[in-house]
Amino acid sequence: MKKKIVIYWARRDLRMRDNPALFAAVAFSKKENIDFLPIFILEEYMTNGLENYQFGYPSRFFLINALPIFAQNFKNFNVFHGKAAKIIKSISDIYDITVFVNEDVYSDFYTQIKKIRDDDISIKLYSDALTISKETKTGSGNIYSVFTPFKNTVWDHFINSDVLAKPNMSELPLFKDKILQQKVINCDNKNLQKIFSNKKSFQIGKKIIDIDNLINVKNDYSDWYFSEEDAVKIFDSFLKNKINKYKIDRDVLSLEGTSKMSLALAWGLVSSRFLTKKILKNKDADSEGSTHFISELIWREFYKYLSFHKPELMNIEFQQKFRGKIEWVDDKTAKHRFEKWIKGETGYPIVDAAMMQLAKTGYMHNRARMIVASVLTKNFGVDWRWGQEYFRAMLIDLDESSNNGGWQWGASVGADQKPIRIFNPYLQAENYDKDKIYQKKYLTEDYFENPPSLLIEHKKAREGALQRYGLSEGRDGYARDY
Repeated sequence: MKKKIVIYWARRDLRMRDNPALFAAVAFSKKENIDFLPIFILEEYMTNGLENYQFGYPSRFFLINALPIFAQNFKNFNVFHGKAAKIIKSISDIYDITVFVNEDVYSDFYTQIKKIRDDDISIKLYSDALTISKETKTGSGNIYSVFTPFKNTVWDHFINSDVLAKPNMSELPLFKDKILQQKVINCDNKNLQKIFSNKKSFQIGKKIIDIDNLINVKNDYSDWYFSEEDAVKIFDSFLKNKINKYKIDRDVLSLEGTSKMSLALAWGLVSSRFLTKKILKNKDADSEGSTHFISELIWREFYKYLSFHKPELMNIEFQQKFRGKIEWVDDKTAKHRFEKWIKGETGYPIVDAAMMQLAKTGYMHNRARMIVASVLTKNFGVDWRWGQEYFRAMLIDLDESSNNGGWQWGASVGADQKPIRIFNPYLQAENYDKDKIYQKKYLTEDYFENPPSLLIEHKKAREGALQRYGLSEGRDGYARDY
């Protein structure tokens, strides 16, 4: 008879607080007195940086630093290298296993789960990536396509969701045998650095683009955090000092008015439920800033909800009327403009500063993301999918659903339809970086003394965008710049 094991399979949930699968696995292990084994599986697309998966260098850098810290929470944490379904099957060949894992929203996750279940392996899924029910529907039985009605429907459930405590790890029966030792790797920073590729590249269609050949910028991720505890400390500081003014300050590029929780949420260092509960317990819980922050958390839920129901959105527009209908510029023109955009040489200082922020830090302010997405798609006429893929390769806080939703929003082809907004980079700079503090932080003195030639003058770019989207200048809702 095979020995029984309870396996907690960690994925994008590198935390102890409010971790449903971990909490359940520990409880089950204790109740049944079955040995407990926490694991993480490094798949080849993660370590090799394969372009068709767009698991970028910043994501690899994060795991190199975060995984060893998370592993310290356990006495028997095992890291495997290989295909997840095959690794779990190989363990089940030796042991009678029950796998506990937090549910995701992406189709490849469910493909893995099907393979595991097809091998008659017991695997238990726990709601986590989405706090609200995936089956939330409109009164007519359709999925939501507009954010505000979605938010109004899920608000009460979202803010009243339970938050689990850290599991009690004492008196937990631990699995101590050597298991598939040839595939277990040492989970320390130096060893992981050897395993992970440091190449920086991404793919557009069939073209592979070497990032280092385009931008000669030294990465500086020193301002980032890599643990649950550090994320919580940063959020506590945000609650104490910034949340009251969040609604106003969040868009000001020169201010640090945001929570910086995008990284923590993307990798599961915290849950949205945990953040919401802390906000509601805060003395300023009734402030406009608090309400707005919770609304932003629900935006993330909205995009994940759409990803679950429409996985095809990674490649096609949400709005059917735009599928195959927008005449993007030809590939030669697009490549030239796209590369100038990447290198921060568009001639629009606010755009170039934002692109340099991304290149250096693996992050871009949310307002800046809106600006650069509008300029690439509207001003330059470059297909939004190009921008999406570059961001996938460059963001340390990459959330696939939010990134896709943001790019579709920026190109005015996504859910939550609004008038087709054409961002004026000069007006955006005036409104959100009036004193040029942000621009001067990320652009060199030489940039301002010898600015790059303007790729395309905004008035001309605007006329092209109106034509591309089939609009007229005098039509209400489209005539003014944003």
